Amino acid sequence: MTPVSDQDLEQVQAQFQALVLPHLDRLLGFASRRTRSAAEAEDAVQEACVRAWLGFSGLRDPAKVRPWLYCILRAVLADNCERDGRRQRLVSITRLEDEHEALVGGDDDAVLVEVEGRLTTEVIRAALADIPEDFATAVEMHDIDGFKYQEIAEILGIPIGTVMSRISRGRRLLAGAVAANQGAWLRNDRKQAEARRERRAAGLEAFGGGGLTS
Repeated sequence: MTPVSDQDLEQVQAQFQALVLPHLDRLLGFASRRTRSAAEAEDAVQEACVRAWLGFSGLRDPAKVRPWLYCILRAVLADNCERDGRRQRLVSITRLEDEHEALVGGDDDAVLVEVEGRLTTEVIRAALADIPEDFATAVEMHDIDGFKYQEIAEILGIPIGTVMSRISRGRRLLAGAVAANQGAWLRNDRKQAEARRERRAAGLEAFGGGGLTS
């Protein structure tokens, strides 16, 4: 084996960082929706980066670095799930689809419009955690992370027709999860808004009470 010089190693490290670092936030967001805490998500992304570095020579096309990283991260998350014996909490698919039908009357075209303005909110994160992993992953990769059908098929190792089917049904389940839980989420939003108002009021009172000397 030909030894690698320090200069060559630095060049490889620089290339790796240039390709990987721009995707870390997306990877962390993906991991955070599949782990129980921010620390677990960060650990998973860190492990994925270690594996990516060790296998960096296997990346033949730098233009495909993002799906390559997602493949690695999914493997890490799967390994962690198997090791810890955890299984994602699932809710009744039938109930979610019934909720969706009642909400939008079965109009598939309305589903994404219904939720697209809230894709980055805690509501959607909670809803994604409430639907089966296969559907959540397909919807998230397409509607949130912007992967094309073919890229998702390659990442997940499934036919493109299955990808399209999972996205279609996953959107219905996601809308159903939002509808099924929106009451609790709205109450939580109101509590948070009230807490913010109380903090602002307390801050103004403290400011006014201190007074200004002339």
